[in-house]
Formats: sequence, C-alpha cells, structure tokens
Amino acid sequence: MYIRFEEIINILPEKRNKFVFCNPDIYIKLQAKKVVIWDSILSNLDSKWLEGKFLWPTQFDFGSHSEDYERQFDDYKTIELLQFPVLESLDTENCYAFVFDQNHDLYIHEDFIQALKLAGCQDVWYDTTYPFGRY
Repeated sequence: MYIRFEEIINILPEKRNKFVFCNPDIYIKLQAKKVVIWDSILSNLDSKWLEGKFLWPTQFDFGSHSEDYERQFDDYKTIELLQFPVLESLDTENCYAFVFDQNHDLYIHEDFIQALKLAGCQDVWYDTTYPFGRY
C-alpha cells in the first residue's frame, strides 16, 4: 500500500543519538522530496526496490566547520525520485519504492519502508535536524 511521502515520519520516526555522534542511515528532506541513503543500508536492502534506478553519489559534512574531517562522509547515495512512475491509480499490483499520482504528489510504498528497517535503517534524520546544510 502506498502512503503520502510526508507520512513517512509516522512510520519511520526520527532517531538521533544524543550523546555520541552517529551519522544517519537515511536522511530525508520532506519539502524538497529528497532521500539520501547510506551505502551500508543500500547493500543490505532487497535490490528489487531500486533495481535499474540511478543513485547519485553524495557527500555529507556534519561538522561544525569545514575542517572537521571526523564528520565528513562520502558513502551516501541520493535516490533520483523523478525516475519513478506516474500511476493513474495507486491500487496496483506493481510494487515500486516511490510513485507519483496524476497530480504529481509523491507516495512511498509501506513495504519499502519495512525493507529499509530490515536492512538496518535505524538512525533517521529529517531536514529539520540537518545541522549545517553542506552536502
């Protein structure tokens, strides 16, 4: 079943380590509709969800200044959401990780969210928590 993209926060709540820095498994920008996943999660994710889809190499800098190299990562991928189909009806047998409806509203499949959890996705950050906006 597909749910509106913005509702992902209800099923995959934000979780950040408060005492020791831990980079996120997945970073989601709700308004800009952007999903960035750590390579470690992608390697454990069932390949059927993103098979044939292009993933952009992405760098993250979580440091408070540009020379804070302990918090810079280059092992992330951004999912290009525009390559997912536009469906006339969300009631379909085909399972895609993401789809658009006729109004170009973005939806995510609940089974894809479960697959992310099974792949080890625990540390979830949303755009409201991204510290310095460098990626």
